Amino acid sequence: MRKTTDTDKLNEKSQERPEINMRSNHGVTVPADIPEGCFWLGQVGRPHGVRGAFFLKTEDNRVEWPGYKTLFLRAGQRIVSICVEKSYVSGGKLALQLEGILTRERAEELYNSHLFVARSEIRLEESEYLVGELVGCQVYVEGRDGIFGEVVAVHDFGAQETLEIARAGNRTDTVLYPFVDTFVVEVLETGKKIVIKDEPAFLDDQNS
Repeated sequence: MRKTTDTDKLNEKSQERPEINMRSNHGVTVPADIPEGCFWLGQVGRPHGVRGAFFLKTEDNRVEWPGYKTLFLRAGQRIVSICVEKSYVSGGKLALQLEGILTRERAEELYNSHLFVARSEIRLEESEYLVGELVGCQVYVEGRDGIFGEVVAVHDFGAQETLEIARAGNRTDTVLYPFVDTFVVEVLETGKKIVIKDEPAFLDDQNS
């Protein structure tokens, strides 16, 4: 099965921000600008405990930590490198303890700050791909001429990852296509190209 896997002194006061409701870990916002050579990981969520730990807000609500040792934290307009001291699961949610974030108050100040990981930190097995590298790929259908569409998102519905593909010429018209070996012919990451099998059940109008 094909898989996806789809920061100076941190205790200085960050710029003032309006009061934020931190009772929930929902409301993840993907940044429009991502540092070169990095992938977006998630956001600082609500604090956990009194020693600076916090829950990680991600699109996929992950509970497994891939083992990254170093992250990049964007606090205000600055991006600083920061070491991961500890990762753990509490109440079914993934929490992190990062170097230099020592108090609950500091974690609160960093709420919603974005976290990134360098591409060099990511280790992939065969047939594993990064969600960030699949989004934007041009999709071709085996046996058909021209570009079918473009990957605009990758979803994890539990049993398998699924590509959301916007049809060429109409980005509001999308189809969901299983990202599994049975249906995917090849993935060319360097050329941002994915070739899929011609499966009418997935490629025909799914709203009809």
